[in-house]
Amino acid sequence: MQMILIRAPEELARKLEERLRQNYDIRTEPFEEHGCATGICEIKAKISRQWITICRFASDESLKNIITMFKVNLEIKRR
Repeated sequence: MQMILIRAPEELARKLEERLRQNYDIRTEPFEEHGCATGICEIKAKISRQWITICRFASDESLKNIITMFKVNLEIKRR
């Protein structure tokens, strides 16, 4: 099973985990928006023993857009 790491505010990370956990082994690193210097969230995947950034997004991005971007970018990175 593909391992992924989600770095996002706790609520968003939980929603993403719920949507993706059937197909991926998920780890989360929640952070508070105001505590993060950049405010940018990201999803990484472990490919060939290395953590590769699959996508970066703003915390106010729609869940559907984040998941679509993740799936498309993951397929590109696997090739």
